Order: sequence, then structure tokens, then C-alpha cells
Amino acid sequence: MKSNTIARCTVASILVGGCVLLGVTLNESAASAEAAPGKPLHLKVDFAAPQGKGQPEPRKATTKPGWWHWVLPCWDLYRSDLKWEDNSSSYPKDGPGIAGSGVHVAVTCHYEGILTLYVAGLRRYLAGGLPPEKKPLFEPLCNSWIAASDFPNNPSSDLLLAFYDLPPGHYRLISYHNSFNGRRIGDSPTGVEYEQTKQPEPPMKSIRVYSMKSIVTDYFEVPLDEKTLPKGKFHGSSLGKILVRGKEGTGAVRQTLEATDVEIQQVKTDAELKPSTIEFTTDGSPAVVVYAAGCCKSDDLRRHRRGGYAVLNAFELLRIGAEK
Repeated sequence: MKSNTIARCTVASILVGGCVLLGVTLNESAASAEAAPGKPLHLKVDFAAPQGKGQPEPRKATTKPGWWHWVLPCWDLYRSDLKWEDNSSSYPKDGPGIAGSGVHVAVTCHYEGILTLYVAGLRRYLAGGLPPEKKPLFEPLCNSWIAASDFPNNPSSDLLLAFYDLPPGHYRLISYHNSFNGRRIGDSPTGVEYEQTKQPEPPMKSIRVYSMKSIVTDYFEVPLDEKTLPKGKFHGSSLGKILVRGKEGTGAVRQTLEATDVEIQQVKTDAELKPSTIEFTTDGSPAVVVYAAGCCKSDDLRRHRRGGYAVLNAFELLRIGAEK
């Protein structure tokens, strides 16, 4: 990670701030965000795994105490379409938002339909439809992450995080990036586990912020090099789901701190994490954060596929001042 473009925060300093808990208990900052827009906002979101089919409660080993746990509904840990914070597929206009803050967030990949939750130590099956086996390993922020499944090709494997209904202000986004190498294992040819530390994913090219207007022209409509896509084919875009008609705002979103060459770690304790940091301002217009995957590494399971995966374990969003 380049020190001249990325500000780093230590985990110790981050954890001093207020906490938000699983959907029902929240810090004073988050709770008061809607009623008092001038007050600080600090959301702490940890991606976690469900206990199983029909059991949406989070697996305890994948949840960091004091964080709001986003439990993606893919109980078999294999592929998902775009999801909002309540795990619906469409904008939850009447929902409370993250930790009751009124802020709504959606997550997906550039190529819609391949978003996958990974958990170190759990054995999952590439065919889907089968329950994971074994138990999670390592500490809770480190051991569970979201990334694309099957296609490491750029930009198919980019991760997109869309923020709606942000109060106007200056924001800092702190993101955690940690994953493990996968291997095929067991009697089934589709059984895989992720717990090895052989070769990290290539550094992410950048973490950039777009408005709902610029994401179309400056990201989705940028011509693609067909040589980087499997068999020269373009994968389906997530634009149609991430863009909420009528809520595009003015487009007054500006990035004030950039991050490039973002390291993806392979550590087993949360104290070892070195998060990335970006900053941006908005007048209340939606902002889309694109974690651009790096290149070029052979996929752990399908060696003929080369590219890289954007990785996100957790994130913190802080309002640090008024809009500049």
C-alpha cells in the first residue's frame, strides 16, 4: 500500500470509537444521525455468515463484538445478487438503515450475481445448495470476507458499495482487506476450503468514489479490453440494480483522499489488520465506492483463469466534518 496516497489507522485507535451492534443496539452517533444531521456519524459494519439454511442468525465465530453484523443470506456461501443492508434486492425506502442510522447501503460486484461470502475454515461446495461443513478459523474480522466467485477477471471482480441517504458532510471510509488461499478438498470435486497463506491476491488498483451520475459515464460505460474477459464475453452489469431511479441526487460527490495499490493481507488476528482509508464529501447525493481488483494472479481453484479479486471484510464510515 503506498504511504503517499493512503492514510492508515491502527486497529487500536479505531476500536476506541462508539460501537453499533446487531441491528438492535447502536451508538449514540448512529442513532441520532437522522434527527441531528450536524452530529458525528460512525458506522462499523462486519460481514458475517449465517448459521445455516433457514437460520439467518450470524455464526458467532464470524462476528466482531461491538460491530453491526451484515449477515448475507447466502447460507451455502455460494453466489448472491446485489443485496441491501436488510438483504433485500431493492432499495429499502421504509427501513431503518444501518444500525438505525437511516443510511442505506447496497453491495454487489461489477458482474451481477457472483458476490460470494468466504469464511476461513468452512468447507463449501462450488455447485451451491449444500450446507457448509467444519468450523470457522481465526479471528472474526479476518476470517470472513466478500469477493467475487469464479471470475477473477477485471473488472468483473470489482466490489461496489453504494451509500444512499447520507447526511451532507465530509466522510472517512476505513476498509479491511484480508483473505486466504483456497484449495479443493474432500470426496466431492466441488468441495473447497480457504485457510492457506500461500499467495495474497494482487493489490487492488484503487478505491474510488463516484456519484450516481459519474458511475455511469466514468465506470460502467468505459470500454473494456475483451482480452481481460473470459472468452472475450462481457458479463452482465450491476448498474441496473445499484441505480435507484429518482434518488440520483445532484451528483455533488467529491473524493478528497485516494487509495491506490491497496494491499490484501493474509493475517489471522484482527490486531494485525492494516485498513485502507479514503475520504469524500457529498451534499447528500448517493456515493458509490468501487474497490477495483488487481491483476494478475492465477485463480486458486481454476489455474487457467487469471486476474484478481477485490476483498472486503468490514468497513467503518465516519462523518468527520461539514461538506467542503
